[in-house]
Amino acid sequence: MDNESVLKKIEELMRQRGYTRYKLAKLSGVSKSTITTIFNKRSTISLYNLSKICRAFNLTLSEFFAMLEGKPEAGIIQEFPLEWWSSLPPEKRRQVSAVMYVMAELDLGGK
Repeated sequence: MDNESVLKKIEELMRQRGYTRYKLAKLSGVSKSTITTIFNKRSTISLYNLSKICRAFNLTLSEFFAMLEGKPEAGIIQEFPLEWWSSLPPEKRRQVSAVMYVMAELDLGGK
């Protein structure tokens, strides 16, 4: 997965949603000059800025990378080995559930 693929996917998402570079900058919190530099010079986008841009599209980084790989989100969920879950003792299940809950709360709070 190269930088050019990432930039093309962002441009595709912008077209789909009718975002200009200015709107993307406003929604993501990434400065317009940084957005312009990234696209005009095809410079490498930092993971930090990519995560902010993903939030502007209401996507997580995982969802974005899954789109790049051509995997629908359902495919990611289906890959989770459910037999692992059933083999966990109840206390471990509670711990995993708590981590997932906190992650969901953080993600929803950041959108």
